[in-house]
Amino acid sequence: MRIDQEPARYLRSPRLVPRGAGAMLHLLSWEEEGDRVLVFGIDADGQVGEAGEVGEADSGPFRDAISGITSGPAPRATDDPSIEDRDEADGHLVRIERAGYRSRVILTVPGRDEVEVFDAWGTAAAPCLAVTDDGVWVAFHHNVREDTGAPDLAKWVALRFVDREGRVFEPAAPMVDRNRDREGEEQSFEFPSLVTSKDGAVALFGRGSHCFYRQDLNADGFSPRRALGDDGWGCRGRRVAVATMASGRVITARRERKGIEVELLDGPAGGAPRLLPVDAAFGRSVEVAAEALALDGRPDPAAVAGRMTLFGDIHQHSAHSDGIGTADEPYLRARHLYGDDFCALTDHESFLGKRIGPGEWRYLKQVAERHDDEGEFATLIAFEWTGRMHPGPGHKVVYLPDSDGAVISRDDVPEGEGLVAAAAQAGAFAVPHHVGWTGADEGAHDPEHQPVWEICSCHGCYEHFAHELGQRGDLRDQMVDAVLRRGHRFGFIASSDGHGLLFHHGMARKRDPFRTGLTAVQATGRNRAAILDAMRSRRCYATSGVKILLDLEVGGQPMGGQLPRVEEVAIRASAHGTADLASIELVGPDGVVAVGRTDGATGEVDARGAAPWLYLRVRQEDGEMAWSSPVFMG
Repeated sequence: MRIDQEPARYLRSPRLVPRGAGAMLHLLSWEEEGDRVLVFGIDADGQVGEAGEVGEADSGPFRDAISGITSGPAPRATDDPSIEDRDEADGHLVRIERAGYRSRVILTVPGRDEVEVFDAWGTAAAPCLAVTDDGVWVAFHHNVREDTGAPDLAKWVALRFVDREGRVFEPAAPMVDRNRDREGEEQSFEFPSLVTSKDGAVALFGRGSHCFYRQDLNADGFSPRRALGDDGWGCRGRRVAVATMASGRVITARRERKGIEVELLDGPAGGAPRLLPVDAAFGRSVEVAAEALALDGRPDPAAVAGRMTLFGDIHQHSAHSDGIGTADEPYLRARHLYGDDFCALTDHESFLGKRIGPGEWRYLKQVAERHDDEGEFATLIAFEWTGRMHPGPGHKVVYLPDSDGAVISRDDVPEGEGLVAAAAQAGAFAVPHHVGWTGADEGAHDPEHQPVWEICSCHGCYEHFAHELGQRGDLRDQMVDAVLRRGHRFGFIASSDGHGLLFHHGMARKRDPFRTGLTAVQATGRNRAAILDAMRSRRCYATSGVKILLDLEVGGQPMGGQLPRVEEVAIRASAHGTADLASIELVGPDGVVAVGRTDGATGEVDARGAAPWLYLRVRQEDGEMAWSSPVFMG
């Protein structure tokens, strides 16, 4: 049965605890009065409340916002942002410890020293455990490939067993249906939960990119994965709550599009699986590629003005909306795998029946603040406002000045002009993206509170129609060049819009969609305020996913600047690529204004000219590109 969510009550984060012949279901509920924990009784037949009707057994007090709910025998509200990194049962605790990109899974057993279950260069996350008479089952997901030992995009559940002597084992049978190279919409297997039977069989539950699954393990090995409920764009939660009833059957609860689905299933059977001893150390250490770190010895043109060029991906998604992975993973990946300087997680505020309420928003902000490291790595506070497709307002990412700001939902502010105004009132600014697909919302444009547009991502490039990098959608009059020609002013950024999927449902031009767009800023410091200031002043540029250095000066004005008149002025531009340059060009309303000289990975333009706007475009021999923000005249 289902506990329906309603416009006045959004439900999330189910937890189940056996109680007598039945169980108790704990939920987080966002209502008009605030957030609270709801508790429902479930009978031995899996029915919620009396006579199959939803019956609220108990509830906690309302609070302004609740970040999460704990696991264990007495779930309770918590504001601890590390909630996704640990689980506890019967006095046992499993937790994730991280040092840079290295992850360790640690099990604490009562009366015994800590046991290291997993140690790898990659991201392990979302641990859970199930205590048996013989030891403890531990499950978690990670992104380290079993064949090469290197980190990858897809995440998969891993199982370990720790016996009473503290020895660590893994199933002897190979996991069925594990495919870290699977393409299409349904990828990965993450956020595990576990139950075991009296004969030692295991039922493993987890989340794919679009639906929930169950996979059993017994003396015969792993069963195939079986989808629970909707198998297409279904699940909007992160973890299946599970508990074993007195009857031996398994009660489950999961957040689907329309609410919390409660389902009674047969328990696992077939005997205990065979095990093999395993070393906790897994995979291999992988160094970040030299070209991803700093500037690899290339001169930074921004240094002349006392600034520094910084790179970051500031538009991406997690399992908190329609992506995969925890909220921590984008920051870990950006800093320690790609060597970026800054990052933002921008989950949809309202999408496919799910809204981010104040509690979940508090959690997402807490995680962002936890990864912010002044002077070393910066995190931005942002979300994606998801308006209707063209001729509606399309989609915009909103960047807030700090973590005090609230989400502005399309359910409350449905039009782009209202969104831009609300963002301005909050000290924030908006950025439209994939404009040739969902629309540019030209009527709502405000050059002060919508100072930059995202022109390249995993969806392609929207510089102009039929772009060489490909593009999703064909709204020719919404492309960047068309809107600039109609007199609007904005700078350029690029980001991945990555959801964690290989080739992004087949839409992306690269296997790794997180390297399909990068924002570069010429900032006074590696911190949130300086990066946002650079974007507001349009002293920023877009790349197709690599760290090309470039600079532009028109009549003494830097990229993003303005000149009072349209008159012929000196133009100087330079670029230092990550590969040999194919071309360096100055682009205006009528097309290419000037073509510069290239020499290997460097190029420069030295010209004179005049136009309502001019920007620099760089192509590399390997197909990667970069675009400066325009300088405007008149």
